[in-house]
Amino acid sequence: MTDPVSHEVVKGDHFAGPMRLGDGRKLGFLESGDPQGFPIVFFHGSPGSRLLVPPLPDGIRLITFDRPGYGLSTSKPDRLVGDCAPDVAALIDHLELDRVGLVAWSGGCPFGVATARVLGPKRVCALALVNGPGPLDEVPNAMDLLGAERSPLAELARTGQAERAKRRIVKRMVAFSDDPTLFLGSGRGPDREILSDPELRPMFEHQMREAIGNGAQGIAEDLVAMWLPFGFALADVGVPTHVFHGQLDPDNGEDVKAYSTRIPGASLITWPDLGHFGVFRRFAEVARAVVGSA
Repeated sequence: MTDPVSHEVVKGDHFAGPMRLGDGRKLGFLESGDPQGFPIVFFHGSPGSRLLVPPLPDGIRLITFDRPGYGLSTSKPDRLVGDCAPDVAALIDHLELDRVGLVAWSGGCPFGVATARVLGPKRVCALALVNGPGPLDEVPNAMDLLGAERSPLAELARTGQAERAKRRIVKRMVAFSDDPTLFLGSGRGPDREILSDPELRPMFEHQMREAIGNGAQGIAEDLVAMWLPFGFALADVGVPTHVFHGQLDPDNGEDVKAYSTRIPGASLITWPDLGHFGVFRRFAEVARAVVGSA
């Protein structure tokens, strides 16, 4: 894995993070890989943080960032998925980049697709979505697919009780407060090999501690935002899009179909031997798809 470049130091003419946004909030970010490489902004899962860095191929400049409420980034309690776009625009302006590729994984997919929709082809050259949830309004039977634990919370959020839903999420996350790495699961199932990889495991654990070690506000804001209406149709996404799906992932199959069939011109690539964390084995393939569409 390429070593990350610390953003608590001066980098060129910039003070490299956390940067200050126009509304006064802080945005934590990190760069990894080749400083002169093709720039890709990576959207972490829910929960997650800027410290989630997949193994990088040569020639890629990866930019990761904490969504509000995670890591170094200030909370934004009433945010919607589209509110991520101005933060990303400010970040790539700060880094003096005109256009970037976007890669979103897991719970980052709603925010990645919304950013692509809002910023459009002038700022985003291509989008990759990997094993992530889609809009409840466009995925068939989406509310039922959320399961018995999450669907009542989504119903609360969608009936004007978003704050109540967030409080319940925060309460449920107390079980992980002493050891946030428990959120990574039991180490069984199709992702067992990846999650136990000695080169990747320390990174997974570090980023999870950063994500929820200081509270669960980030994941509460994330989940409510992705359950509320996106404010646009997937048919309105106007950048080249590649959708990836690990077929051993028990979730998000219908979401992947929605993304790949409803976004104009989107391609679908399936990985029959991988699960939810498959991107950490195939990131080079995902990056090639984004670069090839630039």
